[in-house]
Amino acid sequence: METMTNAIEHIDNSEQSMGLTAQNIASLDMLGIAASSICLVHCLAMPFVITFLPLMGWQFLDGKLTHNILAAFVFSFALFGIVPGYLKHHERPILIGMLLGLTLVLIATFCCGATLPEKWELPLITIGNLILVITHWHNHHLASCNHHH
Repeated sequence: METMTNAIEHIDNSEQSMGLTAQNIASLDMLGIAASSICLVHCLAMPFVITFLPLMGWQFLDGKLTHNILAAFVFSFALFGIVPGYLKHHERPILIGMLLGLTLVLIATFCCGATLPEKWELPLITIGNLILVITHWHNHHLASCNHHH
């Protein structure tokens, strides 16, 4: 964990060099909340709507590519929204929340059905996305309050 913290802090030569303001971080956090929420709704709704997808021509929504794309958005917005906020406020629980949430989402996306039982996918991705939504929300609050240590 210390190595990850040091690596992230090393990226932060100065806030100006990154060109990120509290408003930019807040926007990325809102996009992160949206991405995690969309992924969450998609995964929770899929067992109920899967039989209707072919009738509407939307069977691609249940495909592996859709899951991978949603995971990529969740991952990207977490890194680009949470990390700059963390560099402003240095609240370690935010970093831990991001790493835990992303780990669960990535395990659910890439390991369930391959190395782990497929029945674990929904619980893992649900918990991971909920953690990320909460983490983005707290990060948004901390970064917009200009909270410094």
